[in-house]
Amino acid sequence: MSHTGRVMEMLSEHNLQGLAQGYTLTGRHSIFASYEAFVQVVVSMMDQYAKFLKHSFDFEWRKTFPSLNYILTSSGWRQDHNGFSHQNPGFIDDALRRHGDYMDVFFPADVNSTLVTLEKMLQSTKQINVMVAGKTMEPQWLSPKLARRQLQNGIMTWDFASDINPDVVLAGIGDYPTKEVMAAIDIAKKEWPSIRLRCVNVSSLTSRGFGQGKNYIDEVEFDRQFTHDKPVICNFHGYPETLKAIIFNYVDDATRFDVRGYIESGSTTTPFDMHARNRTSRYHLVMAIFEKMAEMGRMSNEEARRIITEYQQKLNANAEYIKKFGADMDEIEDWQWNR
Repeated sequence: MSHTGRVMEMLSEHNLQGLAQGYTLTGRHSIFASYEAFVQVVVSMMDQYAKFLKHSFDFEWRKTFPSLNYILTSSGWRQDHNGFSHQNPGFIDDALRRHGDYMDVFFPADVNSTLVTLEKMLQSTKQINVMVAGKTMEPQWLSPKLARRQLQNGIMTWDFASDINPDVVLAGIGDYPTKEVMAAIDIAKKEWPSIRLRCVNVSSLTSRGFGQGKNYIDEVEFDRQFTHDKPVICNFHGYPETLKAIIFNYVDDATRFDVRGYIESGSTTTPFDMHARNRTSRYHLVMAIFEKMAEMGRMSNEEARRIITEYQQKLNANAEYIKKFGADMDEIEDWQWNR
């Protein structure tokens, strides 16, 4: 409370949802920011608002009004201090089951992407927008110009981290999973300089596909980004099953897609160990890359096994380091993209 009695902050998702809806429907702009785990409290209220939106398009007399905007922060990947109870990406799971062209879920990978996404959310009308964005200091990948370009399609191959005719495609969806993808590419290139990798970043999803609303990408663009035959490793912010359902919109046989995400393996632990526990860490991605390289005959099984063993040992070493020092090893904490 302020000195004048004005409410400055409220820890009640039900009340905040109601206030945001009323504010929006009277023609004003609102942003409902919440912990990713706490926003689950209002899933049914979001569902009911989605039903209202669906029917509102059938009545021409209803005037246009701003979108209902959510920001989900303090995500499970950085709930190392609160632990398992605060690790839950389920809100986006429900949002991505809503059919129709009025529900967008955004996963900006860095600050510039977050800024242009928020601008788009506030300019949109008669939508439900969900933005998933952490609040820790993380790398800046895109210039404002590139961030705007990616926002148009919701998906973009990052040329600065990609090779022509890749052996393996890596997809990052979410800020923290994308950082692990970038670190994995950096490591794989050092281990095997001739390897060809492609980095695809996905910044928005709908129930119908990759992209936004009516502008989700088609099968042709999907194949252009992910190729039509190369193995793809996806590192996703939410539950793997959520992304698998969306991929199913594009392909009949999804066996070449290795989809990783939150698999309900959490604890009060370090940020990197959260990835390690859910098999989304850079070291797990590196091991997966070289498994696929050996399967394709691009390298010998023996050489692939040597690299895989090396990074499994690094995972084991970091687990022991955490027990002793309560933090991740310096090579993890201090990693930076230098390519």
